[in-house]
Amino acid sequence: MAAAIAVGLAACEDAAPPRRDCTVTVWAQPLRAGGSLEIVGSWNAWYVPGVPLRTSAEDPQWQVAQLELPPGEYGYLIVEDGVDRVDEHNPLTTFWREQDDLEVSLLRIADCAQPELVVDAVEATPAGTWSASARLLAGADGSPLQRAEGRASDGTVVPAVIDPASGSITIERAGLPRGKHSLELVAVDRAGREARARVVGWVEPAAARPQEGVLVQVMIDRFRGPGGATLAPPASPGGRAGGTLDGIEAELESIAALGATALWLSPVYVNPTEAREGRGDGHLYEGYHGYWPLESRAVDPRIGGEAALRSLVAAAHARGIRVLLDLVPNHVYEANERYVTHAAEDLWNRSDPTCVCGLGSCDWGRYIQTCWFTPYLPDLRLERPEALRWAYEDAVWWMEEFDVDGMRIDAVPMMPRAATRRIAAEVRERLAPREASFFVGEVFTGPGAGGIEVIRYYLGPEGLDSVFDFPLMWALRDAVAHESAGFEAVETSLLAVEAKTAGSGGTLARMIGNHDTTRFLSEAAGGTAPDPWASPEPQPVAAEPYERQALALGLVLTLPGLPVIYYGDEVGLAGGNDPDCRRVMPAVDALMAPQAKLLATTRRLGQLRRCSPALLRGERRALVAEGEAYAFERATPEGQRALVLAWRAGQAGAIALEDMSFEAGSYVDALTGEQLEVTPGAEVAMAPRSLRVLLPAGDPCL
Repeated sequence: MAAAIAVGLAACEDAAPPRRDCTVTVWAQPLRAGGSLEIVGSWNAWYVPGVPLRTSAEDPQWQVAQLELPPGEYGYLIVEDGVDRVDEHNPLTTFWREQDDLEVSLLRIADCAQPELVVDAVEATPAGTWSASARLLAGADGSPLQRAEGRASDGTVVPAVIDPASGSITIERAGLPRGKHSLELVAVDRAGREARARVVGWVEPAAARPQEGVLVQVMIDRFRGPGGATLAPPASPGGRAGGTLDGIEAELESIAALGATALWLSPVYVNPTEAREGRGDGHLYEGYHGYWPLESRAVDPRIGGEAALRSLVAAAHARGIRVLLDLVPNHVYEANERYVTHAAEDLWNRSDPTCVCGLGSCDWGRYIQTCWFTPYLPDLRLERPEALRWAYEDAVWWMEEFDVDGMRIDAVPMMPRAATRRIAAEVRERLAPREASFFVGEVFTGPGAGGIEVIRYYLGPEGLDSVFDFPLMWALRDAVAHESAGFEAVETSLLAVEAKTAGSGGTLARMIGNHDTTRFLSEAAGGTAPDPWASPEPQPVAAEPYERQALALGLVLTLPGLPVIYYGDEVGLAGGNDPDCRRVMPAVDALMAPQAKLLATTRRLGQLRRCSPALLRGERRALVAEGEAYAFERATPEGQRALVLAWRAGQAGAIALEDMSFEAGSYVDALTGEQLEVTPGAEVAMAPRSLRVLLPAGDPCL
């Protein structure tokens, strides 16, 4: 290999390699005919006149300007006839303090004196082959590519084939086992300067793309103890139960049995040991949940520390399962070194007295981006570049240090959108391909149109990959848990969010509940009590609430989007408001019959979701959405089909398929094995509170 590279170098001694270009081109269209456009920016203290845009020779509807600036970060605005605006074609913005915290477009100018490594493709096959192709763009002096190699996390060095004339680099591997395989690609030019990129390829992932499959949410402290031991309930509802990362690793097979393609872990940061009073409720809580970062770049030893996290990630990857960490960029604990050292600096949202979210005159609506969760959780002012740098550099550190696959970002609406976009952009620039990272945002909303408007704001090609569909969660609770609305409410919510997010490229994460909401089961059983400390929700004995939960979970697992299973929902764990919705996971052998049946149904649906292309990525078409009945088709362009029917009534009935577009034929209920002859206009019998998932007879997922 070395001889081949040497020959290549000699043959291309005089070739001119491709060079890096750090010129930035800005395109814009005037808002009115004949409008005059210019760019003003921080590089000259926002003085006018700015840099004029000229009509493009390629398309006269556009105006264009080129900027050549020293390396660094700048803010800029487009000005049309004296009125300024951000560049709508640039997704990244920042806040310029000298302009009274004005949000402006962000311009990042790289150092063209240094070479740049561009990754073109990463491919892996089920046979265990893995390849990556990249190019080195030379720095300003034109120094060509000298050598390149890949460095695996275990220290293995993988040689590369290079072409100095074109700057191309190719790495190939073979015989790799199932799982994620990451390499740091290092290229060196003749002047000795390095350029690096992290490349990721999966051999037999549980899902081809992170947007597909099933995401399982686990609260570490409440799931399992060392070796998978069942935990005893904490002495206090707000106390620590003792769950560990090792406990999750011991249960990976049971997690995989749910059809899991990705695992979302609650925050792993070191949290304080002392108990603190909750937000105005008078109760004491410990940081068992992980959302009080005492150390922003360390794994809490009480859950196993760094070694346990590395082991869990490796074990999940070996099963093809991705791992998402919970990132908390909005706030820190008051004893965090960053706050202790920088408390006096203008890096924190302040008020006197402290504005605690939702208490007194500090309402969520007006103060959501400046209020503090509690008086001991200082809220970062992410409009400040130094504060934002902590957030995105933390994200990069966690992603690279533990080789994880994405992040659930906490408290998204409590931060400027510029923050989440910058976090995603910085990680994406360091990882290839684009699917090597996945970001899902917690955008907690109420039901209906208002909630839909909020969640759409954070999606987009350069925004978050996913947000949680809280409006659908509330609609499912109304229709299935409470029966306060018919299935038309579910369909209305789906149509509204599909219309509002069309073209965003985002995926809606769909669930029946999470760690911040009451448990669906208790809602279905007629709860929940307002004070879980005084009257925690009972675990129902009757079958009906479990049947309702199976129906709601079944819809989540068959509708488009990314289904999310919150730990315990698969066995019908009861619970009221936080912290009652965070009970310890029961032992499987201690489940009541209705719980065991729910678990079996959830596993079957999860595996079906993971297997069926129609359920993974098929287009949805509603057939019936009224009162007690709901039915929809899922179909791919390649012809895979699934027909889903839901019946919520407490007595048997039938659903008429008047508008079915699928051809008549034999279908099999994937949940019961029953074979049915289905034709347009036929009535399909439904048992009380039941779901049918009909696949064509002979479908490989049956």
